[in-house]
Amino acid sequence: MPQKPQASPAAAASIEAWTERVITEREVSKSRARQLRWVAGELALVRNHEDFPFRAADNAADLLQPGPITAYLDLAARGELRRRAKAGDAHATTASMRIRADCLKILGEHGGILVAVADRPGLPELRETVDGPSRSQLRDYLARRAETAGAPAGRVRLFALIGVELDTGARVGELAALTLADLADDLSTLRVVRRPQARTVSEAVHDTVKLSDGTRAALRAWLEVRETLVQPLHGSPKALWVSVMPNHAGRLNVEGEAIRRPPGMPLMPRGMQRAYTRAVVEANMNLAGSPGWIPLPVRFEQLRRAVTERQRREDDVDLDATVES
Repeated sequence: MPQKPQASPAAAASIEAWTERVITEREVSKSRARQLRWVAGELALVRNHEDFPFRAADNAADLLQPGPITAYLDLAARGELRRRAKAGDAHATTASMRIRADCLKILGEHGGILVAVADRPGLPELRETVDGPSRSQLRDYLARRAETAGAPAGRVRLFALIGVELDTGARVGELAALTLADLADDLSTLRVVRRPQARTVSEAVHDTVKLSDGTRAALRAWLEVRETLVQPLHGSPKALWVSVMPNHAGRLNVEGEAIRRPPGMPLMPRGMQRAYTRAVVEANMNLAGSPGWIPLPVRFEQLRRAVTERQRREDDVDLDATVES
């Protein structure tokens, strides 16, 4: 009978200390580090829950055993470990339970502890994507609004942003990470660093994508607007996409008032998603009843997957043609 792997002596530390060691030694991504710390925080708190029967589990090695893990996941799934109340159904989402299972496996593996989650939730069903005609209609709609004289900066930015997305199929985080240096001088190509999702271990891939004529024109207009936005700033940001309005910095000043960031600061992924959602909601209202118009989904990810599916089909066609020749 094979021997059970022995836990690393270091795993006898507290779950928080063990987690920090794992984060450092495995060199995980920032998003995965946040997830690991979140799970470690729940494991540290669960020992105080009245329905958790393993109160004596006071270190990482003890908490990562099958009994405590099962009890922890059960309480988490029921929403018993929330720090803040949630309106409606308090049960944990499938996505959050998948993250917990993945993080537990990482924490255990690093200490030689086999963590098996028997009923790890499967991948959720993918939402419907945006079909080709709808993508073309969206681009035309945004073009009409962005190319009018005196169009607001937000419209110009969104038209260029959607053009880049339709050409590259990049994730929101990958788009937010783009800099001016990623653009060719003549705007003919764009370099995209494609980063795998946090749960994978694949290396980032540097991809140079040819931009369409429409996207190049939209980018030229956006770069002019961008220049006026960043001009007042000292040490102008290098980000390709910047904010067009003042927004909250997420901090307070000494008087307890929210600190405002000026326009021209790098645009964050969440801001990018919000801008896209606003535009789609508006388009769905304005184009309702137009011939051939099908209301668009409001999540940016659904547009991205439509683009990548199209690119995959085109690659398959090119491969078939090469084989046949």
